[in-house]
Amino acid sequence: MATPKQIKLIHVVKGALGLDDGTYRDILAGYGVESSKDLDAVEAAKLLRDLEDKATAAGVWKRGGAPKRSGKKPHNLKAGRHSRQAQLQKIEALLTVGGKSWAYADALALRICKVEKLAWVPEDQLYKVITALRKQAQREGWDLSGEE
Repeated sequence: MATPKQIKLIHVVKGALGLDDGTYRDILAGYGVESSKDLDAVEAAKLLRDLEDKATAAGVWKRGGAPKRSGKKPHNLKAGRHSRQAQLQKIEALLTVGGKSWAYADALALRICKVEKLAWVPEDQLYKVITALRKQAQREGWDLSGEE
């Protein structure tokens, strides 16, 4: 059985290639299945390799995965640039737009910053919670049109 990671990557490369559903189904038919979930791990690896080869040749994919991150916080959130109050207001706005509670923000603080309450997160780490909420907003399609 194909791993969830393989299936996800297959769909990422499929998107990079811009394959429509019919074309993708035709490719899967060549492997004797109707869905990537029906592939075993070896077949999934072969399909992924084939798709990556096509995407690389088309210039829309680069082998090796995502670039390594430096681990540094964004330059625009260095200490002193945004006050604690401004960052908390940003978090409150994101929570409101996403229909989330402060308890949700506390849960994020615990998971991301290893602190039980958002109120206890040091000012220089609040950007992590803001970043997590903004990524969730992008994934879930929250309306951030009024964002500064």
